[in-house]
Amino acid sequence: MSARSGLAALLSGVFLLLSPVTGRATVVLDSATVQPLPRASVFDRKGKLVGFCSDSGIVPLLDETSYPLVVRVMGYATDEVANPRQKSVILSKIDFDLPEVVVESKKRQVLHITAYLREYSTLSTYSDTVLLFREKTVDFMVPTKKAGNFKGWLDPRVLASRSYYHFSGPEGLDSVSNHFGQHFSWSDWIGIFPSRELPHRLRNETLATDTVYGRYSPSVIWSRDDMNVGLEVDIMADKENRSFMPGLFDLFGRKVEFTQFNIRYFFSGVDGDKVYADNLARMSFNIESNGRGRKVRHLLASDGPAYVDTYAELYVTDLEYISVADACRLEKRPPSAEEIGINAPPDAPELQPAIADLVCRVENFDYIGHRLVEKADPRYAGKTIPEHFQKRPNFVVRALRSIIKDNVWPSSGMQGKFVLGR
Repeated sequence: MSARSGLAALLSGVFLLLSPVTGRATVVLDSATVQPLPRASVFDRKGKLVGFCSDSGIVPLLDETSYPLVVRVMGYATDEVANPRQKSVILSKIDFDLPEVVVESKKRQVLHITAYLREYSTLSTYSDTVLLFREKTVDFMVPTKKAGNFKGWLDPRVLASRSYYHFSGPEGLDSVSNHFGQHFSWSDWIGIFPSRELPHRLRNETLATDTVYGRYSPSVIWSRDDMNVGLEVDIMADKENRSFMPGLFDLFGRKVEFTQFNIRYFFSGVDGDKVYADNLARMSFNIESNGRGRKVRHLLASDGPAYVDTYAELYVTDLEYISVADACRLEKRPPSAEEIGINAPPDAPELQPAIADLVCRVENFDYIGHRLVEKADPRYAGKTIPEHFQKRPNFVVRALRSIIKDNVWPSSGMQGKFVLGR
């Protein structure tokens, strides 16, 4: 049997198994194993995150106007689903190289990691939608056991950032801006960990997989291919998995309802019984939630629910062990945004045409010129904050001050400065 006929036979088997359940389904498959890839991120033709594949790799059924879809799994080349009738999309793994790192020594006891982070977030109500594309340069400071009292930080510290917002609504709103009054993405909360022990099954094998099941689905999936190790974690499948994101732990007991929370890690150069922070090469996560903190609804012209979806990819661009003294200096005096810059690595996928168009619209909009010619609303220009608002929470007062300062008052829908970038 030829390789091509063998692949065709495997694909036929996959579709035969899936067809009685779904009737019509597009399946995302690994090109090497021809096995379904679970929980891939799916973007519509406008670059909006519209859902995730199932644990069986099935692409969610969407309206035909959403196609072509882009399917993305960290560590694989992206590909498209042309229409709902396409039976499969086959993704191939891509190679990536970690930057060289100076080995830890007595004088170098803190690992400094610099990374490029790309995120796609959507805030939506029953009537309005805010799409955010953001690029950032972030860093982490991971102390070793020899670093004494220096604690460092495991959550991303933002060094430079560019944001691109697109606002849309049922009345034809099509507006863009580089600013929005509410920070609604989750990317600043998702950090890394210093080390994790490998499952016993992976320690003595160069090609192995280990899966821990939760109540209804896989909770943790480890995979190894020589010195490369993958780790997929479903935070919602087991309470113990919350240790991967301690910064968000307390939110589970509040009014934010997470409906999906998955993290993928890719490690390179693993040669022992553990993976360490200096093995981290890539990371991605996708989060779906109902609500995003108490401040969101005060900025929305809707009493209905606010849904937030975030998908992000992190690419490690520099690794260096430094002394505690140097780490303290970097903590107090980080490099400026102009100095550090924002540079996507070569293996980062090209932007979808709709996202590239959003970037172009935002970067070429004349904000200063628009403010000079735009007539301010006379009801609010130069006005002070009404006395009955002074007793409101501080964030409401700050929002009003910002609006009055800019002499702009939103007309309807999302309450913010989005009216600037039509």
